[in-house]
Amino acid sequence: MYSCVLFDMDGTLVDSYPGIYQAYRYAFEKMGLPFGGEAFVSRAIGAPLPHVFTRLCGLSPEKATQAIGHYRQYYAQQGKHQAVPYPGVERMLRRLRSAGRYLATATLKKEEFAREMLAEQGLLPYFYAVFGADAQGYRSKADLIRLGCAAAGASPGETVLVGDSVFDAEGAQAAGVAFLAVTYGYGFSSVEEAVQHPHVTMAIKTPEEAVERLLG
Repeated sequence: MYSCVLFDMDGTLVDSYPGIYQAYRYAFEKMGLPFGGEAFVSRAIGAPLPHVFTRLCGLSPEKATQAIGHYRQYYAQQGKHQAVPYPGVERMLRRLRSAGRYLATATLKKEEFAREMLAEQGLLPYFYAVFGADAQGYRSKADLIRLGCAAAGASPGETVLVGDSVFDAEGAQAAGVAFLAVTYGYGFSSVEEAVQHPHVTMAIKTPEEAVERLLG
């Protein structure tokens, strides 16, 4: 089985929707742009911030950098405090850690924010390392997965990424690792939907199911 288990955060470990929604609302307001509300956030959540502001919003790289700055300003002050762990997540992490698995994050959330949030929610002690986005937000999901593999001393074949979105699945595919899709987050809405993606190795409905699949 997998000796290295890497976790996405938003929609996988924590329900952070309120803070993300308000951070996007704040960024749009500061940029003088109309905000698309829940319809927009549902498309953007889980995606890299540069992708959101350049591809989904059509901003130039320079404007996207400004928007990312506004987003992170709100998130640093308020958004990171507006998240809660999903039910069963702490027990999942405790069981995996007790079973000797190397646990780390591979999140597109800014690394500093990720570490602070995990500490605030009492989850940080379960992780050997926290890997997140760099200051510019241009570190890819695949980059983060490779950092996790290197830190664990694990090969791609010994590693699995746990996440909730197509972006996670694509990152896992690019890094050559297995992917466990969770369906209680923001991305995949059902096991049936998730397994249709060509790089979903397995799909589950709850953190408890994840433990059973990962410990096998």
